Amino acid sequence: MKTLIITAHPSSKGFTHAIAQTLKEERESKGCEVEIFDLYRTDLKQDFLKFEEPREMKNPDPVRDAIHAKMAWADEYIFIHPLWWLTMPSIMKNFLDHNISSPFAFHYENGRRVPGLCGKRARLYITCDGSFLLYVFLGLPFIVNWVIGIFTFCGINTDYFKVIRMMKLKESMDLRVKMLAKIKRTAWRRSRSLHMLNFLGNMFQ
Repeated sequence: MKTLIITAHPSSKGFTHAIAQTLKEERESKGCEVEIFDLYRTDLKQDFLKFEEPREMKNPDPVRDAIHAKMAWADEYIFIHPLWWLTMPSIMKNFLDHNISSPFAFHYENGRRVPGLCGKRARLYITCDGSFLLYVFLGLPFIVNWVIGIFTFCGINTDYFKVIRMMKLKESMDLRVKMLAKIKRTAWRRSRSLHMLNFLGNMFQ
């Protein structure tokens, strides 16, 4: 298996990167090829998306083509980022705007959507400071956005979704080591409820 881990945290000390490294080591220990694509530290920089006409998105773009090559190479994507204002960091949103795009990730034939990333799998890990109740009542739409609005739309099956909550209360090194041990145990886990969201997403799109 080839895994592309996509991270979005400006600080190299962010727990995002510790999660990425833990999952990378676990994947590699089982013989997988793994690349970490740090959006804040890559040479493949992308300005905020802008165009006058949608067809401009199909103009040659060496950076986007290089990122598409990475995504085409991978069998699995693991997205890791903090939850800021109940959404993803702007650099992650910009990554999606640029690269989860037509005709690479999807296109239309006779008015019907044709997913372009069928066979790919995805996992998502999010860190946040909020409580369990805040996550349940306000975070659920965010799950639907990722799983149905992005992954399923492009033909990607979502295997696992994990929100690591109350990070401010877990700043001690001992607690973080324990958290990473738990995250390591989720490295191959698959969620049946997410498979149902995949199914519903395909029904209604």
